[in-house]
Amino acid sequence: MPITPQELDAIPIGYATPSLGLNPAHSLEMKFQAMAQNGWKNVELGFGNYVAWVRSQVDLPPSTCPEEWKVDDEPSPSDHEIWDALYSLAPKLKSLAENNGLRLLMLQPLNQFDGWPRGHEREEWVKEKAKKWIELCKKLGVEYLQVGANDQADASGGDDKTAQDLAWLADLAQPIKIAYEPWCFSPRYPTWEQCLEIVKKGDRPNLGICLDTAQMTLSPTYGYNPLSSTPPSPSNFDQLIKRIKDIPKESISYLEISDVLPPNPALLDGSPFDEWHKSQGPNNPTRSSWVLCARALPYIGRSAGKGVREDKKDLDLGVAGVGEVTKAVFSTGFRGPVIWEPFEALVMESEDKDVPELYAHAGKISKEKLWEEVLSK
Repeated sequence: MPITPQELDAIPIGYATPSLGLNPAHSLEMKFQAMAQNGWKNVELGFGNYVAWVRSQVDLPPSTCPEEWKVDDEPSPSDHEIWDALYSLAPKLKSLAENNGLRLLMLQPLNQFDGWPRGHEREEWVKEKAKKWIELCKKLGVEYLQVGANDQADASGGDDKTAQDLAWLADLAQPIKIAYEPWCFSPRYPTWEQCLEIVKKGDRPNLGICLDTAQMTLSPTYGYNPLSSTPPSPSNFDQLIKRIKDIPKESISYLEISDVLPPNPALLDGSPFDEWHKSQGPNNPTRSSWVLCARALPYIGRSAGKGVREDKKDLDLGVAGVGEVTKAVFSTGFRGPVIWEPFEALVMESEDKDVPELYAHAGKISKEKLWEEVLSK
């Protein structure tokens, strides 16, 4: 079912706020302005970005969340003063978005939530955390909550427990939709195929999967291994496209767009990302580092296009086949939101205040080129 130009024009498009800069200097005000100036209409709001923005508005105590459980300065469920501020300032953020012609469409990512074994110290804790997130979603007025496949090895409750957790969350969240995203570095659910089976088992009308063009390419069953410069065979890609076309359209929450730079040279073998990877600690998964450092904008390439060398375009442009993947997703009949989510930490972590505009504008060109390919024969 090829998409028509009229249908493509009606697709809700947006940008993820973490992908417009990873430095505290890149404020939400700057990101919203850059989005507005480049034609973006929908916001996938990073929870850490929102926490930082709220802290810029009011003086708050530090989070009491255990460090080993914390991502992006998230508060513990018992940090009532912080949560009260997150709730009370939600209308102000909505107004900030609306003043820039933007809609807050998603909140992301509720991480390390699913699959904790019964009786595990984090099982009830994450449910209390989820209740806080759902309340925030309702106050922000978002339509989707993204849940990343748990990347903790001891979240080993199994398929039934994981599906039950997501069904519980979907019931609690209604009418908000839960978008379960495969993370290629998750030890249990690194592929969209596995996550789709969990979603089917969860069996809730507001529970679906978030497809990500880069996570597909980096999934262990496909995929580009950051430790090897040997690419997968073309037949692997052909099989991927066939499997995507069989996804029930009602199971797809939304599609995220980014490309994957080839690991040549491979990670820990002369890659420009070697030192960044080592700085993340000895247990950081190699695929996690590639996800945060080497997800370039499709058709634009390394460093929002600034790092593309004419004599090495094969190394500086992406290899995820984003156009063909997007066509395959649309062939299912899916016509939901499409969100740009590149990550190039070496550029995005700099204090350069031009980063939000750089990526918002390069993303605009990326979107135009992707739409051209989607409509091509």
